[in-house]
Amino acid sequence: MATNQRVRIHPAVDNGVKQGNPEFSGGVLTCHCTNRLVKIRVGAQTAHNHVCGCTKCWKPEGAIFSQVAVVSRDAIKVLENGDKLQIVDKDAAIQRYACRDCGVHMYGRIENRDHPFYGLDFVHTELSEEEGWSAPEFAAFVSSVIESGVNPDRMDAIRARLRELGLPPYDTLSPPLMDLIATHAANRQAKPAPAAARQNASPAPVQAAPKASPLPQRSSVPTPPASEGRSIIGRLMSRLLGR
Repeated sequence: MATNQRVRIHPAVDNGVKQGNPEFSGGVLTCHCTNRLVKIRVGAQTAHNHVCGCTKCWKPEGAIFSQVAVVSRDAIKVLENGDKLQIVDKDAAIQRYACRDCGVHMYGRIENRDHPFYGLDFVHTELSEEEGWSAPEFAAFVSSVIESGVNPDRMDAIRARLRELGLPPYDTLSPPLMDLIATHAANRQAKPAPAAARQNASPAPVQAAPKASPLPQRSSVPTPPASEGRSIIGRLMSRLLGR
């Protein structure tokens, strides 16, 4: 069977995906400087590890994808030389803290409490010497590699290689993360109107209340109209990329 092993994705996965250890409890991330290294302690196992084609995430030299995972922001602690950290783009949804000398992104943090991923920090586990980090599970924003200079003619081979590696390619995020975003959008859509608005509203005519239908067992979140849902999710996706 023909393979696409000559297609390079990221050094951490090009020779096969390493499986994580469910008992792993974290490690230390180190920048690429030769002295006064920035060191970050990640005190927990990561989740939703994936390769990402967006133009915002840090990528090692020669890679067309980054590899990034999330962890609770409470698990992040700067151990050494935090004075070298600076935010790459203060206007981006994810505030990416990078070493000012070598440029490596050490962690990304969301400060907007209304963001669907608030409370999660983004980290590159390849910066750790420890083994056992959660394995990459999928490929996100695959089409975006074209924006970073990849020839569109290569996309079929790139997607084929991702599938060979067991990293299903998506042009957004994985289904579980998209479900999280949609749930966040639905919850925002379903928030009650402010008290002042309710007081000024004209009273509705009294009608007999219809018998309520049971909610679906798999979700207690109301679904917004399709057009509104797409609009909200679209805006959230733009905010995820800092655009």
